[in-house]
Amino acid sequence: MSKTRLAIQSLPEAVAASVLTQQADRFADLMGRAGADPTLIDAFTPMAERIFLHPDETPRRTLLAAGEANARLGETLLGAIFPRVAALLEEGWNTDRLSFVDVTIAATRLQDAVRQLGRFVLPVQADALVMIVPPWEQHGLPPSLAASRLRRMGMPTRLVSGLPARQMLALIARTGPSGVLISVGSHRSAAKLRPLIGALRHQLQRVLPIVVGGPAMEADSALCRLSGADLATNDLAEALSFCDLALGSKALHQADVDA
Repeated sequence: MSKTRLAIQSLPEAVAASVLTQQADRFADLMGRAGADPTLIDAFTPMAERIFLHPDETPRRTLLAAGEANARLGETLLGAIFPRVAALLEEGWNTDRLSFVDVTIAATRLQDAVRQLGRFVLPVQADALVMIVPPWEQHGLPPSLAASRLRRMGMPTRLVSGLPARQMLALIARTGPSGVLISVGSHRSAAKLRPLIGALRHQLQRVLPIVVGGPAMEADSALCRLSGADLATNDLAEALSFCDLALGSKALHQADVDA
């Protein structure tokens, strides 16, 4: 079976669900034989984007079921395919290739897929880190992918989102992590962080390193650094080192590969 069968340039814009389902099956089969082949990953990524854009759930269910049944495929989806699909969705929004509705729906489906597949692929351990999405934030996909990536690298990470500030702070106090990561999506969000970080420091019984990162770092890193956090960075190794957490050399290499 040729890898080029995954190429989609000749397919019409409206790809039938049956075609997407067949391609998902074919990708799973080829990955089972060849492993995480970069050529396969590159060829399948545009098709995966269409799977998450398509209203029919069948192709997505097929892909996720294959990932749940095969840990190696599941890790490839979480570590390579899904982040690339997220980047394609962002590119589609920035270039007007996709509408706001298209991107919002597909991103929600992708976030659900990360959560669902993570239950089968990622180890269950005590939390070393807590990643916060502030209650006023709307973005959920970037922190979901980041938390999933940390877990795959062996760093137990709890993602906390969609909670009022009081419940969020109480949960963190009970969890007792080694560090807190806060994901912010824009400069407007970063401007609201100081009261939240102040409340977090007041709530906790011991001093914890607090690191701010996320999409806002690319737009306004200076404002993130004024948020009251101990560190503002999107560099994974720097954040972990600041929290006095270490990954093995293999995990650090995987971080470079995923990036």
